[in-house]
Amino acid sequence: MAFEDLLTSNGDWFLKPGPSCEVVISSRVRFARNLEGNKFPHHSNAMEQRQIVDEVQKAVLTLPQAMNLKFIRLNEISSLDRQFLTEHQLISAEHAASLGERAVAFDEKDGLSFLVNEEDHLRLQVFRAGLNLKEAFQYLNQIDQALSAQLHYAKDPQLGYLTACPTNLGNAMRASVMLHLPALVYSNRAAQVLQGVTQVGLTVRGLQGETTQISSAFFQISNQSSLGKKGAEIVEHVDRVARQIIEVELQTQKAVFQQEGLKLQDRICRALGTLKNARIISLQEALDGLSALRVGVEQKILKGIDLPNLNHLLILIKPAHLVKIAARELNPEQDAMERARILGMYLKNAEAA
Repeated sequence: MAFEDLLTSNGDWFLKPGPSCEVVISSRVRFARNLEGNKFPHHSNAMEQRQIVDEVQKAVLTLPQAMNLKFIRLNEISSLDRQFLTEHQLISAEHAASLGERAVAFDEKDGLSFLVNEEDHLRLQVFRAGLNLKEAFQYLNQIDQALSAQLHYAKDPQLGYLTACPTNLGNAMRASVMLHLPALVYSNRAAQVLQGVTQVGLTVRGLQGETTQISSAFFQISNQSSLGKKGAEIVEHVDRVARQIIEVELQTQKAVFQQEGLKLQDRICRALGTLKNARIISLQEALDGLSALRVGVEQKILKGIDLPNLNHLLILIKPAHLVKIAARELNPEQDAMERARILGMYLKNAEAA
């Protein structure tokens, strides 16, 4: 299957400037589910895994939301395609790397995907632009209820949904928000603020979620566990903490611009010049530059570019996407050259306001 159509489509959900989009890039809600009477994926053989894939496929494709779903068996596509789907956040890095029979069903325009035989038999997830956990939760809950009428989920009266990882027991739900906190990073307050986040039961991760390092000023916060909690309670908790962080970030932005406005404007314009004109550029340098450009757009220092397109660039500059765009294998230097070319093309109309 060709994935080139994903290169030009941000997805309808991604094109909309969601609530609090000046700080929140996206919201995600994920459910973990396992089928009753079956071994967890890492304990099952290929035939058992295939049966799970077949059963989930049959159920998922009967959903009202299935009209635009693509169903892909991951062992039938290349490692490059799996990396591409990972960078697009349609599957996880663990899902891409694991062996055996596994699959994904997704509707990129709707921000919806179903991971089959990752850590659990089924993981449902949905993305929304900006701070929009409540809408994401309500939508995914409807899909989950429809699936539960066809798939017999493994549940325990006391423990709730049974999952491969004990931290997912209970509601088996993860609610997460991707934040951009440049002012807190610039003022060396990010560590303090995020330490407070962990003290109230949330986890902090990097741009691609679990197993990734924190890059530039991009952070993901999510609940640590769901045992003994209702889905609405988890959503409310993560949403409340996110709103507190947003307020602190915006207050800090205002303060640092009052104190060092000219210096920060110069930094933003230099970042724009680098990203528009560089001939080679590393992923980390590109992330740092795009972080600065987001601030420039938010503060109306830059024009000719908007936040949705900057968000899209955060995906397009990843290695597998660059290979797809170039339509050939790239060595490290060619990777850096292609990244610079893409940035220059997308930012050609961006300029100081």
